[in-house]
Amino acid sequence: MYKITRQLSNLMNYLSAVCVMAMMLLTCADVLLRLFKHPILGTYELVGLLGALTIALAIPATTLNKGHVAVEFVVEKLPFKARKVCTVITTLLSISLFALIAWQSFLYANILRSTGEVTLSLQMPFYPIVYAISAASLLVCFVLCTDLFPPRQKVNNP
Repeated sequence: MYKITRQLSNLMNYLSAVCVMAMMLLTCADVLLRLFKHPILGTYELVGLLGALTIALAIPATTLNKGHVAVEFVVEKLPFKARKVCTVITTLLSISLFALIAWQSFLYANILRSTGEVTLSLQMPFYPIVYAISAASLLVCFVLCTDLFPPRQKVNNP
């Protein structure tokens, strides 16, 4: 499970980087074309959607690599067992939060799909972005589960 979780997190992180590149290229192209009075229609919408994807798709890899901000000045002063208990409680609460986000995002994406909600200028549907947010949140749950149950290390006997 750890290997698949790591591979999916890295894939989503790669897709997040592609979204950043797309936002950069789109914004630069729009600025340049505005000089010639031909702006790109829907740039604001696309950059907004790509920004949402960028953040959502980067969270699993950030969680996997422990790249998030952690305020530990209080927890560091606790004994080792108390720190472990705090870590387990925090991880369980995080799993609950991201499971809730995944579930509610999935339900919301279904509503957006069934109602046909689209962007204003480009008429692009919103629901694929919300499904991606749901999938990324679910993957964060798996990443956090691997924190609770880390993979066993192979022991090489001489």
